[in-house]
Amino acid sequence: MAPSRLSVVIPTRDTRVLTLACLAAVARELPRDGEIVVVDDGSRDGSADAIVAAHPTARVLRHAVARGFSVAANAGLAAATGDVLLLLNSDTEVLPGALASLCRAIEQRPRLAAAGALLVEPDGRPQWSGGAVPDPRWLCALASGVATLAARVPGYRRWRPVSGHRAGAVEWVPATAVALRAAAWREHGPFDEGFRLYAQDLDLCLRLRAAAWEVAVVADARVIHHRGATVAGLAGATAARQQPELLWTDLLRAIAKRRGPAAAVAAARALRRGAALRIVLRRCATPFVARAHRPAWRRDTAAYARARAALSATLR
Repeated sequence: MAPSRLSVVIPTRDTRVLTLACLAAVARELPRDGEIVVVDDGSRDGSADAIVAAHPTARVLRHAVARGFSVAANAGLAAATGDVLLLLNSDTEVLPGALASLCRAIEQRPRLAAAGALLVEPDGRPQWSGGAVPDPRWLCALASGVATLAARVPGYRRWRPVSGHRAGAVEWVPATAVALRAAAWREHGPFDEGFRLYAQDLDLCLRLRAAAWEVAVVADARVIHHRGATVAGLAGATAARQQPELLWTDLLRAIAKRRGPAAAVAAARALRRGAALRIVLRRCATPFVARAHRPAWRRDTAAYARARAALSATLR
């Protein structure tokens, strides 16, 4: 079997330094016949010009104004010509062997359509890399912040490893670093551009699985993810580099689209319950937060409150 030709697609918006680091890591690993497609989504930090100067062989598509991740990713994937399409966030760095491992997984498994990388923090700690479709219990834990708190308890991760780090088949993987079989992408893509920031990957993976394609995490394809570099600059983003209003409503939209109205109502209730608990606990804790940190703490609390209110509007 001839090796698959690889196209690496990197959407970017105002992350010039991280994008250049991402490209440098890709360039070290890219096969001789591989290609790089960068989509600059309305950056104002000189990203496009810096990329052209540092990587003249990369194709750079420019959007005059920001149109969002899904639009940028779709544009790059449509322009790519490889048999394997590796979509990378601009705040990632592929580690040695990752590109080869992802291509090999696609080549060796004829029904594998989406191969997710094993994501790690810059210090090597594991990040969420794939798992099951969110259920109400998971959504409640997400909105309440309980899962984040539990992960800080010594020994918790030995009992409950980060999802995706046992590798193998999963129901969905994030678009952070995912290799797509071009034939499956052409048949079942593109990303739904109605998602404002999150969950377009969940929606695509469910479409692929409904058509009997496989989705999996590839254990030996490790990718550093600096997490939330673009999100941090958005209005309503929290100190944790998430935008809860967009995250929760996009997840709810995906569940409504794929699982129907009853599942969406259950999901919305779970998110609202979790958010209510989080808001109450944060307000109770405010007097105990150091005075210098209280403005930021209150801004985050207000962001969670707006996100909770937006859930009701999404279901109307």
